Amino acid sequence: MNHEDIQKQLREAFKIEAEERIASMFANLTELEKCTDPDNRSRMLEIVYREAHSLKGAARSVNILAVESACQEMEELFSLLKNGKIDFTPDLFDTLHHAVGMVETYIATPDSDQHSIKTAIDALTGTLSGFKDTRSSKPQSAPQPMNELPHKNDEFQPAAPTKTFVKNLSTPDFIRPQPSEERPAGSKSNTPPFMRKPHPMPSNRLSDTVRISTAKLDALLLKAEELITVKQTLNQHLTEIKETLHNFRHWKKISEKSKKGLREISHLAQASPKLNRFFQLYDFNHTQIEETNTRMNDLTKSMEHSSRSLGAMVDDLLEEMKKTSLLPFSTLFSPLPRMIRDISRETGKEIELEMTGGDVEIDKRILEGLKDPLIHLIRNAVDHGIESPDERTRCKKSPWGTIRLSVVQPESNKVAIELSDDGKGIDIAAVKNKALEAGCISPQVAAGLSEAETLALIWLSGISTSTMITEISGRGLGMAIVQEHVENLNGLISISTAPGRGTTFKIEMPVSLATFRGMIVSAAGQEFILPVAHVEHTLRIRPDTIKTAGNKSIIPINGQAVSLVNLADILGLPQPSLPATQGNRRDNATLSAAVLGSGKKRIACIIDSIASEQDVLVKNLGKQLKRIPNISGATILGNGKVVPILNVNDIIASAAGKSLPAVMAEAIETFKNKVKKSVLIVEDSFTSRTLLKNILEASGYLITTAIDGEDGYHQFSSKSFDAVISDVEMPKLNGFELTRKIREHETLGAIPVILITSLDSREDKEKGMDVGADAYIVKSSFDQSNLLEVLERLI
Repeated sequence: MNHEDIQKQLREAFKIEAEERIASMFANLTELEKCTDPDNRSRMLEIVYREAHSLKGAARSVNILAVESACQEMEELFSLLKNGKIDFTPDLFDTLHHAVGMVETYIATPDSDQHSIKTAIDALTGTLSGFKDTRSSKPQSAPQPMNELPHKNDEFQPAAPTKTFVKNLSTPDFIRPQPSEERPAGSKSNTPPFMRKPHPMPSNRLSDTVRISTAKLDALLLKAEELITVKQTLNQHLTEIKETLHNFRHWKKISEKSKKGLREISHLAQASPKLNRFFQLYDFNHTQIEETNTRMNDLTKSMEHSSRSLGAMVDDLLEEMKKTSLLPFSTLFSPLPRMIRDISRETGKEIELEMTGGDVEIDKRILEGLKDPLIHLIRNAVDHGIESPDERTRCKKSPWGTIRLSVVQPESNKVAIELSDDGKGIDIAAVKNKALEAGCISPQVAAGLSEAETLALIWLSGISTSTMITEISGRGLGMAIVQEHVENLNGLISISTAPGRGTTFKIEMPVSLATFRGMIVSAAGQEFILPVAHVEHTLRIRPDTIKTAGNKSIIPINGQAVSLVNLADILGLPQPSLPATQGNRRDNATLSAAVLGSGKKRIACIIDSIASEQDVLVKNLGKQLKRIPNISGATILGNGKVVPILNVNDIIASAAGKSLPAVMAEAIETFKNKVKKSVLIVEDSFTSRTLLKNILEASGYLITTAIDGEDGYHQFSSKSFDAVISDVEMPKLNGFELTRKIREHETLGAIPVILITSLDSREDKEKGMDVGADAYIVKSSFDQSNLLEVLERLI
């Protein structure tokens, strides 16, 4: 291996160690900021001191000087804090969080793009140094805001792209430091800390650990899962052998019966050589049948033994491999306190995050898939749910809002997640009004909706009760995305709310994603797989029990009316319609049905038959068939036949008729296709103006540009536009003043206004809201997809 390969390997190892140490520093800094117990504060301070020291040494070993210098300053600060020479202050906490975040961003950024971040780290190092004045804990200059540079404050990333196996260790702990060979501050070593021999671990923990790339683990898991098909194929062969044995036994009985009859005429064989030859051949054939039957019996027993042994080995291997792919929820929890802290500071709210169940383990693919839904829900809880301290005080609540995230495992194959807040709850009337404005429902439908049905409208894309769109929330897209992500992971999500008391989301997820127990059913002569987790029970239905209500067939189940549908009809397969409930029917006829459940929704599906139940290995349908209604994937049976796996959530939605999301999508698409939308861009920077113009024109918008606020208002007053996008800091008339003038216009004052600016303080955002802006996007976190989503949402 040449020097370049060695350096590359060392850099990759450094990134892994750095991610773990940075996660530990963030977690302990967040806890340290809230902790009042002196002993706990000393313990956590010692942890972050050691983490900074170790990260400094690792950075020096791979010649990443910017990280080394930042960690050196933090280490010295933590040393002064440990010795009581300076005290913690809010400014110091903010700066330390900012410094760790900058180090994280620098490490994650490609070398070619690190220059601007290195410049910011150099400036930040001077700010950190300013806190070391023992006469004052105030810095000499305020730190540069974190959101002025690329960062990942709100992004969840797995703790590391590898997994550490530790025997007899049930609960990973980010806060507890891992033992490593440390050197005093200022000493140098040419050996990276991650390549040194570690100290022996405490006696209650084993040191038999090894790092394995998760890509390799995933490949091994897939290979183990493929053995399910081998197991099922062997079972299929065993079934065929048993059928053959059954035929041989039948032939043997016929042969024995025939032989008995031949004995009665055996005396005739003495007089006829040909007949004698026939008797000899018959005896020989009968002997062969008996011997073959014996061999088939032995072969069947051997195959049964082999099938049981292989099946047990496959099941055990798969179970153990699944364990290697499980990660504790603590890996998902670890970045959330930091995110809550940052958003709380940004919104001016005081929020406490309580998390339980971090030791519950789940398939890492599901855990990674839950990242975005949880971030959406937490952001909404902060922005929409939790009130400001003043408002909470007026409502006789604690100024501190609380968000609770709990995870439990009620069954071996299921995990339940609950996210709740003690905020103001969801305004049901506002949800209904937004749905009416978006054209999702008609006034007639709205008048007949129950409270629960109205609350379910929040799952539609475009529905948001926020009065202003920011980078935190308000686009009306998050809840639709949350539901889609959860259901794509074979999960269920439900919501409940209480005015003045808060909102609760409940999510149910399978522990494993790739395999599950499935029921093979047939409809219209074709086989399908139904997930057993969604099958409440199967039953036979007498036609005379089928009733009609509102042009829909229903049957009584446990005292409740349940909709009855034909699975073949839902799937668009040719199938005779339901038998008439009166008159034209056979009195003895019954129908096979499966009762399917998803959350609180249930339907009964008529099927042809139920074949069997077995383990199912999910196969994706490929990019070309990424989203097929009512189908979630496919599997291969033991006989080699490919069978579709049914999506129960889709089946239930299809059974209810045309879903609201489809109605809304059609309405929006029709509206969009009527005419191209016209947008006015007001921006004094030529570069920014050109960039925005190119982005929007490529998306089909008609664009007019203005070079400052005064020019923008003149253009606005003389032409017709569907929306205005404006900078804030401009000559003659700034964006705030332009927005205020637009809102004062007699006839055009309701046009959507989006402010895109580098001003990111809470006061600036509140000012934007006060003057009437519909959306406020900070340039440092600008993403063209966000702009397009916001624009589509508003017009």
